[in-house]
Amino acid sequence: MNYLQHNGRIKIFTDEPVITYENVIEVLQNAFPSHTTNQADIKFLLDFDAGIQPMEREKIYRPDINCECVDNVAHQVVEFKLGFNWGNPITLVQRGEKDSGETGEALGVALLNECYDSEGNTSKTQQLARFIEIDGIGFTYVGVKNEDDWEDGESYFSVSVLEPQTTFVIYSSYYIDQRPMLGVTYRHDKKTGNNYFTCFSKDRRYEIINMMEIINGEPTGKETWSHRQRSGEPNQLHKIPVIEWIRSHDRTGCFEHQISEMLNLNLMLSDFSNDVEQNMNCIWHANDVEFPLDKDGNEKKPKNGEWAMTETTPDGRTPFINPLVADYNYDGMLTNTSIARARILEKCDVPSRADTSGGSTGLAIDTATGYTMAETAAAKEQSIIETCKMDEVAVVLSALKESLVIEPDNEMLKLRKKDIRPSIKRQKNYELTTKVNFFATAVSHGINGLHALKAMDAFEDINQVWEDSKDTIEAYQKSIFDKTNSAVGGEGESKADSGKTLQDVSDQISNSPLIESMTTETQTQEVSVNGGNG
Repeated sequence: MNYLQHNGRIKIFTDEPVITYENVIEVLQNAFPSHTTNQADIKFLLDFDAGIQPMEREKIYRPDINCECVDNVAHQVVEFKLGFNWGNPITLVQRGEKDSGETGEALGVALLNECYDSEGNTSKTQQLARFIEIDGIGFTYVGVKNEDDWEDGESYFSVSVLEPQTTFVIYSSYYIDQRPMLGVTYRHDKKTGNNYFTCFSKDRRYEIINMMEIINGEPTGKETWSHRQRSGEPNQLHKIPVIEWIRSHDRTGCFEHQISEMLNLNLMLSDFSNDVEQNMNCIWHANDVEFPLDKDGNEKKPKNGEWAMTETTPDGRTPFINPLVADYNYDGMLTNTSIARARILEKCDVPSRADTSGGSTGLAIDTATGYTMAETAAAKEQSIIETCKMDEVAVVLSALKESLVIEPDNEMLKLRKKDIRPSIKRQKNYELTTKVNFFATAVSHGINGLHALKAMDAFEDINQVWEDSKDTIEAYQKSIFDKTNSAVGGEGESKADSGKTLQDVSDQISNSPLIESMTTETQTQEVSVNGGNG
């Protein structure tokens, strides 16, 4: 049974080329049914992650015993994704040093990251990621801070994570690029029963009550449904501040494709638990047994802990009392359950938690336990998430330019969208030696230090590290090449041509039993094919 109303959250469209006060209510009314379908799916998925999972079973035996066990594999999948894919907050880095001709870009990006940190970027990233991984979609809102709600040392803009059950974005089917046309968020007033919608087009902000009346802005002189139409208010950002995030283009959650298998796993565990309880609460089968009667004429049947004695009767009958049980293969049931669980985790790209061989090094464990596939899936998701982040950054840059509290000479005002790119890190400790070797080799061979830091991908705020280390890195490179240029006669090897400084992943072929055995087997096959001739 398909418990979701739609496979993936519906992407909502409108045919209108422009959103105005004259058509915004109609566009909202047409889009809302699709949103309610998404809303029901989102609630089901959030409940499913919380362990509220349906159990479909037709009971035909022992209705007094009905165990319903939930092995919440969905929550395990989500927790792994939140840690592996989103364990570090998304930061911003400078795309290049010499492409724009502007000075101070690195400092501007570092200041932008500081503003994000002051807005609780680490916590809000996890909050957003939970919605994205479970529901397939998430939403953020960017606002401008005014003088009344800003204090010195705080960010000049605000970033909020919106509830996906009460937020949606309407896209254009009129334009070929399917650009966003209207960002909508709303709340329900329990006292009055009214729904209050806030809708953002590129140029206007509309407050709408019950999808019937615009209640902000100047009167237009027209009436609709006996209500005086208003025009809404200007959108000072000139961009839609509601940004929709997706984890995949089918707009599904990270465990959504395996829901049917998860429900089947729950059924297997429940049936196993039922069998255990039935054996502990057996139905007794008695044959040719006559129990004594009490003074009222009722049979005195044995109770718990009492013995029931039987004997062969003179007519040759043999009474017996046995438990009525079904003989299950418990080992087989437990094995099937374990295999089903592992198969679900594998399909969701969640690695095994057990090491497959003693003495294996980091690369071998990474390959054998499934982290390589997890990294591949995370990289695919990252390419989509980075695009969503840049949509948010575009609105943030507009918010900075519209802020009345930012200093006129602040380096962030010089930033452009094309000067920035997101940095998403999935750091593994055993890779640090490889990263150190890479960075040392790249810098000593003349690669720009900022680009080397970005490729190294070992620091949370790369631009801040570059600002703090730029002088020493460039001085180090200058000293190396000055020494190389001054060398006479080519005696010895310069430091720039030296090998790696630490042991890294390239040494693991000889260190790892798993990789070594694979390499030896390959070499043996090659020798046999070539007839043993070099």
